[in-house]
Amino acid sequence: MTLLSLLGDYGSSVAAFAAFGLLHSIGAQEPFKEALARWTSRFFVDHFWRLAYCGLSYAALYYGIAALHWARNIDNDVWLIAYPDWLWQGIVVLHLGSIALVYAAFVQSDYLEFWGFKQAYRGILAILGRPSAPPDPRLFGTDRLEVGGVYGWVRHPMLVAGLLFLLTSGPSLNNIVYVAMYTAYMLIGGYYEERRLIKVFGDDYRRYQRRVGAFVPLLGRQRQE
Repeated sequence: MTLLSLLGDYGSSVAAFAAFGLLHSIGAQEPFKEALARWTSRFFVDHFWRLAYCGLSYAALYYGIAALHWARNIDNDVWLIAYPDWLWQGIVVLHLGSIALVYAAFVQSDYLEFWGFKQAYRGILAILGRPSAPPDPRLFGTDRLEVGGVYGWVRHPMLVAGLLFLLTSGPSLNNIVYVAMYTAYMLIGGYYEERRLIKVFGDDYRRYQRRVGAFVPLLGRQRQE
């Protein structure tokens, strides 16, 4: 298969994934949220934007990009390598481990808050005239720097879990190309997320960077919980 044929098969999904990565990163940044608050309201951004952001991201990734990538290249779903049984068993263990890792990271970061359900629930109660107790002011990733648990091994466990899941999902051409796109997004998006976190947490985050690897554990360095 030539580069030209690869571009013909995957050019649309690569472009869509690039657009998704750009918009996904912009939507998480404070300047965008401040502009959105001026256009809508601070109440909307504080209570409903996170849920809308996650819902739109999920729909774009799994219904837009997936349709372009896999549905248009069904013939490229054939495995290129036949794993021996012993290797396949090890890959299954790693695949299950990736699911466990993302689950642990979601639970540790409070997945209801991560997806925006808690914020939306408080917003609905306020609209109904039944304001709830004020939220914990130390929100994950905004006012609370999580450095223990799985975040004490790598700084971006959700991204690492996603990459491990894809790497152990089968060696088809479709999956190989998708892994390449995801890896590029992980590195570029992780870089800009790190810049945002340095602005938020300053020297605390810089010390965290020196102690904990972004995507690979820094073995031999003492971790401080």
